[in-house]
Amino acid sequence: MKKKKGSFFKYFEPINILDAVESHGADKHNIDEGLGYLAFSPRKEKLFLNRFSHNEILDIGRTVGLVEHLEKTGFKDIFVEIDRDETLIHYLKFYHEEIAPGNLLIDLRLSESRFIPRDDLFLGGKGNATLDMIVIEWLSAENPQNVFDPLKPQLPGQKKPGLGCLNYLMEMMYIVGREVIKDGFMDIPEHMHGAIMYARKFKFFNPAQEAILRAIIRDLEGHSLLDISWGMITGTIIDDTTGKPQVYDPAEQIYPLSRRIKKYYRSKAYEKRFKEVYRKKKYHFDFENMKAMRQEILKSKKAVDL
Repeated sequence: MKKKKGSFFKYFEPINILDAVESHGADKHNIDEGLGYLAFSPRKEKLFLNRFSHNEILDIGRTVGLVEHLEKTGFKDIFVEIDRDETLIHYLKFYHEEIAPGNLLIDLRLSESRFIPRDDLFLGGKGNATLDMIVIEWLSAENPQNVFDPLKPQLPGQKKPGLGCLNYLMEMMYIVGREVIKDGFMDIPEHMHGAIMYARKFKFFNPAQEAILRAIIRDLEGHSLLDISWGMITGTIIDDTTGKPQVYDPAEQIYPLSRRIKKYYRSKAYEKRFKEVYRKKKYHFDFENMKAMRQEILKSKKAVDL
């Protein structure tokens, strides 16, 4: 699912190469590892996030159960492809049998950025903070051999049925993020269903947005992920406190890794604001209207283009 870039990028700043050098000390080998293609000696193989080789990524995949899951799904001989483009986007792709477009299973693209949160959210107005993040620019995990059916319906923006491996990928993220010493992974899901899926491990940085997500999940229990996503698209999930449709506002969801960001999510200020909004919000679903509107929209548009 493609990630949209929006106003959130005003809170980012690029990684300073001099900082990277200084953080690795005077050891030339370590500096080479940290700077990747800017290194002082030739690189024999490409490393994911300038740290992980093909074999190391496969080992992590086996450790968390991802490779076994793919094999049980029917895909044998898993291959990994690692790359990085001129904009410093890191690519990690999993294939089966051979590295070919039709055999692509997982496509993960990450960048390294510094997130500068608004001080009223993170530090309560006591100064500025800079968080080192791994940003998920793109993530797709699709089954090239499967088709959509009533049991596996097509979600908005989805090209092919999923592989059911998000939990394994999150476990991989934890291991990778811990090794490269980052504050966390950051994602900005384009659709409501993406935010719900990521909510297993990720939390919105803004406690009010996290509370809205959790309140919707609470009040629309029993409805499918597909229906809730369409409810957002059609404006049929109604906020009873305002009488207006709830609008999905893509924003920063973070999988916390470092102590300081975990401390932020456990803080009294975050919990207080979360509880205030969560207790206040109440939603109902105009389900029949959603179905009628969905049917009308799909007459002129394809679900993959939404």
